[in-house]
Amino acid sequence: MDLIHRFRDYLGRHSGRFHHRHQEDLLTSLLVMAWMVEARDPYTGGHLWRVSQFSKLLASDAGFAAADVSRVTVGGFLHDLGKISVPDQILRKVDKLTFDEYEVIKTHPEIGWRMLAGHPLARIAEAAVRAHHERPDGHGYPRGLVGNAVPLDARVVGICDAFDAMTSTRPYRRGMPITNALSIIEEKPCPLLRKIWIVSLILH
Repeated sequence: MDLIHRFRDYLGRHSGRFHHRHQEDLLTSLLVMAWMVEARDPYTGGHLWRVSQFSKLLASDAGFAAADVSRVTVGGFLHDLGKISVPDQILRKVDKLTFDEYEVIKTHPEIGWRMLAGHPLARIAEAAVRAHHERPDGHGYPRGLVGNAVPLDARVVGICDAFDAMTSTRPYRRGMPITNALSIIEEKPCPLLRKIWIVSLILH
């Protein structure tokens, strides 16, 4: 599996305190929790995998080091871990969410972090899990981080999460065309400017 390979690559560049096989087993335990989230929501099948792969491509394009690309890839798959606590009637709702229901959804980054915090591998995915809905302008959630306080991993995963959400079809709306989603994200029609804008958003 690509995620396991990415994780092995990350370990190869970092701490050797634990046997790699043991750490891979620990990662698998996290992946199983993430798969449980995806299995509960049939309308977003493949979302975690797509965000993971988009994050890998964007981080690579932005010039991240190989080990950092590996970490972002894993973080992209685990970013919605906290949704395991969201009630089925909200997570699987076929209509638009009410204000109160959306407030419940907005708790998932912090819940995901609390679930992850005691895990030996928490540091690998902390930024992606806890801050993928933060925005550099301070209008994100749950903590309203501003500017460089939003970790780079979270910026990458957040962009990819938003892109996949906009282009995926839900029961209450069709996914928008890719070009429309990119226009919303970057507000620049030129592919070269698009690349520069996205990379600059991540790095600045």
